[in-house]
Amino acid sequence: MVLSKADKEEFAAMLQAFSETRPTPMRPEDMLLRAAIDYATPRVAAGAQSFSEMPRFVPFPEQVVGAAIETALVPSRRKKAMTKFNKAVKEGMKIVRSSSSYGKKGTISNSKKAFAAVTKTVSKARKGAKLPKKGVLRRVQSKAKGILGKIKKGAKKRGPPRGPTRRSPVGAYIGRKYRETFDRD
Repeated sequence: MVLSKADKEEFAAMLQAFSETRPTPMRPEDMLLRAAIDYATPRVAAGAQSFSEMPRFVPFPEQVVGAAIETALVPSRRKKAMTKFNKAVKEGMKIVRSSSSYGKKGTISNSKKAFAAVTKTVSKARKGAKLPKKGVLRRVQSKAKGILGKIKKGAKKRGPPRGPTRRSPVGAYIGRKYRETFDRD
């Protein structure tokens, strides 16, 4: 079959229109990349969204200025002051560490025992007990007395509560009797 010139032009126009509507042919590596993107897009969308919301890179000078403003405006919590008792215990532990009583000089072999001894000694110093005759605990107690200062005569002594409490057997008995008296209603 022989085509006329008009038929040939019509056929060429159809092919031209078809080629324009059809996407350009892809190389195999482009096809693989497109398939990977289509596969990963729904799975990565949430992470990409959060990543896009991340703050931008801030240059160092801006970071310094921001930190200075933040420290000036935001008050920092003040460090709690150390009590005299704790200072005395700290100094006592230094004295014990420098002696050879609880191990070699510079180390303590049984730290719990040493801490208990120092704490008890500082407590005795606070109560105004006599100094031991000799030894490392004498030095600890004398140092503690210097830190704690003189005990005032009218000073309130700390200690366990006096009289029956709920925890003592007598207090529990009194409480039980009290409840029995008023629960009879």
